[in-house]
Amino acid sequence: MTVTSRHHGRVQLYSDYPHQRSRQIVADAIALLVVIVSVSSALALATAIRAFAQFGRDLESAGGSFRRGLGDAADQLGAVPLIGAGIRAPLDAAAGAGGAVIDAGRGQQELVETTAQAVGALALVVPLALLALVWLWPRVRFVRRAGHLRRMLAQGLGADTLAARAIATAPLRSLAAVHPDAASAWRAGDPGVIRALADLELQHAGIRQSALL
Repeated sequence: MTVTSRHHGRVQLYSDYPHQRSRQIVADAIALLVVIVSVSSALALATAIRAFAQFGRDLESAGGSFRRGLGDAADQLGAVPLIGAGIRAPLDAAAGAGGAVIDAGRGQQELVETTAQAVGALALVVPLALLALVWLWPRVRFVRRAGHLRRMLAQGLGADTLAARAIATAPLRSLAAVHPDAASAWRAGDPGVIRALADLELQHAGIRQSALL
């Protein structure tokens, strides 16, 4: 599969060879599945952690009720002549303790939210980082390599240079499949070996052999 680029012509996303293209498509599908599962898992984990914030909300609510109750009692008893002021002081102090309970409840909620965000982000970033390493970077390298080689072919790159590149980078088993001593045959100018090595390099880049005239 290729798309058109205004600056560089064809951008090749997939190999021209069916078996390579099938592997790439399967890898892309798996990568997409990993992204979906990672996002879903991270959101689910963060949601599960946020459930613990209910304790903080209950604590905040209880502290508020406690403070309001003591405040109302302080207002009522404080109005009693002669003894009201003496009674109100300890009730006001106790109502202040309700404020501390409210603050504790809010602090617990903030801690839970911070933990949920941190754990959720970690659960998302780690698999996506691994995915970028094992899938995205090789895919980017393939697209860049194929595009670069296509541009060089358009500028007149020949089979001899491609063959030299294959000798330098191809696995030994691939070279041996072309010729028992591929380097010697290339140096001797064997046209069949040169073309086979060039085709090997084209295949590595995912470009069909017919692209080399």
